[in-house]
Amino acid sequence: DLSSNLLSSFPVTGLHGLTHLQLTGNRALQSLIPSANFPELKIIEMPYAYQCCAFGMCENVYKISNPWNKGGNSSVDDIHKKDAGLFQVQDERDLEDFLLDFEEDLKTLHSVQCSPSPGPFKPCDHLFGSWLIRIGVWTIAVLALSCNALVMSTVFRTTLYISSIKLLIGVIAVVNMFMGVSSAVLAIVDTITFGSFAQHGAWWEDGIGCQIVGFLSIFASESSVFLLTLAALERGFSVKCPSKFETKTPLSSLKVIVLLCVLLALTIATVPLLGGSEYNASPLCLPLPFGEPSTTGYMVALVLLNSLCFLIMTIAYTKLYCNLEKGDLETLWDCSMVKHIALLLFTNCILYCPVALLSFSSLLNLTFISPEVIKFILLVIVPLPACLNPLLYIVFNPHFKEDMGSLGKQTHFWTRSKHPSLLSINSDDVEKRSCDSTQALVAFTHASIAYDLPSNPGSSPAYPMTESCHLS
Repeated sequence: DLSSNLLSSFPVTGLHGLTHLQLTGNRALQSLIPSANFPELKIIEMPYAYQCCAFGMCENVYKISNPWNKGGNSSVDDIHKKDAGLFQVQDERDLEDFLLDFEEDLKTLHSVQCSPSPGPFKPCDHLFGSWLIRIGVWTIAVLALSCNALVMSTVFRTTLYISSIKLLIGVIAVVNMFMGVSSAVLAIVDTITFGSFAQHGAWWEDGIGCQIVGFLSIFASESSVFLLTLAALERGFSVKCPSKFETKTPLSSLKVIVLLCVLLALTIATVPLLGGSEYNASPLCLPLPFGEPSTTGYMVALVLLNSLCFLIMTIAYTKLYCNLEKGDLETLWDCSMVKHIALLLFTNCILYCPVALLSFSSLLNLTFISPEVIKFILLVIVPLPACLNPLLYIVFNPHFKEDMGSLGKQTHFWTRSKHPSLLSINSDDVEKRSCDSTQALVAFTHASIAYDLPSNPGSSPAYPMTESCHLS
């Protein structure tokens, strides 16, 4: 009994006759212990489930052995009669030696009782387990990183002026980028440890990297929900008071609310770190909706909070559409953003339903959801909005096309211009026209432009104005 110590390694010399071994609680003991050094071992308790993989406790081993041992007392001859075709491929090896070795492996497999046993959330070979999850995570990671970076480059291309709704779209893209980073890290870990995850599982599960990935995932998902709620309320208020938003956008108060939403998400993501590091409960680096009561309570609380946010968004947009008369939406000063937030609300709410169902089913002790489906929900469905949100903005929102066109013209003009001082900073609010063939390119902004005229009002100007230029 060596449980609850600070062992970082375990000697095997002289322990060949050992039958019972307890090593639970030695969190620093993360390396695998070879089973060949304990031929007489009957019961062993390990600090990590991955260490039981060396004693034949993997799920795929039982899948192979179970069909051969349904009778429980089947002899080697019976096995040979049932599966004679399988052994015909062993031409290079003596059949009797093969059967004796296999019988010895079966005895060794069933004689050792190792705990905790590995499973779908403590895998021996692969972190993701299936190629469907693996391809889904890689797709989400690539799309989330690339699309959100594209949205951020168009929204934050200038710091002179950003409308309130574009500010929210840009901040949502930033937090979705964090979700893409967490998915990319998990995908890289699965690739590096492909086929031998048991050798690295304890190191990854107890490491700081897993905590960072879980923190970024919870922070990104909660921030996205809070900011989307704020965007829905902002759209409702802008439609209610359009004249106020046309003249003066309350960016200062909006930035304060955005900061409060981010701080609230940071607090929520920090709770598992303070309550026993629930991010290390599995190599997926997420609080699982089953197991410890504290973890289940945390997940249910998140589901209730996010459900409240989606309810507020739904009420705000329902009230918005009910107050509008027929045809009013097309005459709004920014109807495209109203439709875009409605599309985001619909897709995010639909994608959150499986997460809510999973949490409440664990709370009610309902076990009709298989572990593979739970892994698919946690690894694919939860981060899916991080790549769908920017895709919806890129594909369906006309503001993105306008911003990309302006950004392209602005970049092309920067590369060709020899006088950066003549550049326009805000390409959305400026129209550049040539008033004379010999006159340099001049940028006109929304603000009034004062021309330097001669002091004598009666004298003629230095050059005639051949065209009257106005803003569109």
